[in-house]
Amino acid sequence: MKINEPIRNPTQRERFVINALIGFGLLSTIWFCWYFFRPSLRGEPFLYGMLLAVVVFGILKNLNLYYHYLNMQVPSPGPSSRPLTVDVLTTYYPGEPRDMVIETLTAIQKISHPHTAYLCDEADDPELREVCRELGVTHVTRTVRVNAKAGNINNALRQATGEICLILDPDHVPEPHFLDEVLPYFEDETVGFVQVAQIYYNTQESLVAKGAAQQTYHFYGPMMLSMNGYGAVNAIGANCTFRRSALDAIGGHAPGLAEDMHTAMRLYEKQYRSVYVPKIVAQGLVPNTLDAYYHQQLKWSRGTLDLLFRVYPKIAGKLTANQNIHYLLSSLHYLIGPFYLMGFMIPILSLFWAETPWKGDLLLFLIIVAPLTISNFVIRFYIQKWLIADEERGFHIVGGLLEIGAWWVYF
Repeated sequence: MKINEPIRNPTQRERFVINALIGFGLLSTIWFCWYFFRPSLRGEPFLYGMLLAVVVFGILKNLNLYYHYLNMQVPSPGPSSRPLTVDVLTTYYPGEPRDMVIETLTAIQKISHPHTAYLCDEADDPELREVCRELGVTHVTRTVRVNAKAGNINNALRQATGEICLILDPDHVPEPHFLDEVLPYFEDETVGFVQVAQIYYNTQESLVAKGAAQQTYHFYGPMMLSMNGYGAVNAIGANCTFRRSALDAIGGHAPGLAEDMHTAMRLYEKQYRSVYVPKIVAQGLVPNTLDAYYHQQLKWSRGTLDLLFRVYPKIAGKLTANQNIHYLLSSLHYLIGPFYLMGFMIPILSLFWAETPWKGDLLLFLIIVAPLTISNFVIRFYIQKWLIADEERGFHIVGGLLEIGAWWVYF
């Protein structure tokens, strides 16, 4: 993968351009709403209600992007004063390819910073046990399997003693300098975890792999950089490095289908800080079939919405204003299912009932919506200056179509 020059903070001029584009987008949104929602243009009440919901949801998604493009910050580590002891953990679940796990374990042992490696093996696989013995990796298994991945990791943490804990998914291969890029940030005792970019090396295997990867480009670029500025970085299940004392303070990795996000929320509840480092220090696999992609999205959407409705209300009062805004807005993505369905049904019902949801003039509508469309297009492309790699730039049409095709999963 051809990597950009190191991601840097926007210059004063670039921040002015970003703010100006977002300001133009907001004015265009207000102008559009002023015209579109006039009472005289309302059509058949039920259809208009559906259209209203779809349009308002789309506006909220736009505002989410504006918010997460507004405050991009690239962190700068301080000088390291002393070496930190590190544990590196990866997991194995029955049915996963052994070759994939062995490749990751081999790469872990090539990490230059001194560390102790652990394989959290849910299958107690004899072949992997022997591989661990040959590589010098500590093999850990358990008989009581609770709390899925979080429980598997917490079981290994009972015997791990490092000050820092790096969690790698078994399909993510780390670079030798991985720890050198993240450990300096732990000089600040308030930092609970450091997340790095998640990049994939199999994006050309299929259209699904290409589209699934495209959906992550802006997230690991400008959006996560703004989460740096807001103190609301997302912990991702792969490639996240934690301070062990911070994990202990919340009772270890939090359980759930979105255990990584849950763990971050609990750390924020305890007033720990986070850092996002926009560097490629590991590469992994993205789903390359529809079946794998749908299973991934179902897990993520269920886990995220579970946190939104069951965990977030209990801790909202202990989060900062920016963290509250982030968690409320970021959940919008997984609510798209019902709104896509309504969008599909509006023209069908309109034809069936011979009714229209909206009575405005089409030409005037195109004139009114043009500034909003153009502003979103320009913002989206200008902000690509802060994507991780050159090849990530472009229209990302495949990713958009793949998202639309997964509406029923989110529903």
